[in-house]
Amino acid sequence: MSKDIHEKNPEEIKSRIKELDKLLQDDPKNIETLMELSSCYRHMDYYDETLKIHNLLISLDPQNVDYHFMKGIVLVESSREDEAIEIFDAIIDKNPQHRDALFNKGLALKRLGKNDESKAVMKKAHAQR
Repeated sequence: MSKDIHEKNPEEIKSRIKELDKLLQDDPKNIETLMELSSCYRHMDYYDETLKIHNLLISLDPQNVDYHFMKGIVLVESSREDEAIEIFDAIIDKNPQHRDALFNKGLALKRLGKNDESKAVMKKAHAQR
């Protein structure tokens, strides 16, 4: 059984990235491979590369809310909160009860020092069950 990405050291992750890149040469739109590569890049803090993958995923399936949401998460992780909030807002516009988008928008707002707005959004998120 192979180790989970969370259990791998940086050298193992870099090796896996090379393997995944080779797989994508044969099948550049393989969703499972792209998702694993995104995870590897995130663990290495390679945010630009991760965002390229999420842009590709979105181009392959623009209606997939999860791809948009994951891109928002990566934007927060890379300290691009304003861009993340735009994505979370677009998700919330389509589904005002999207708890994860609300919650992560609240986190992004807090990181920007917008504490009152953050609290209001967090309250909405916690109201969703």
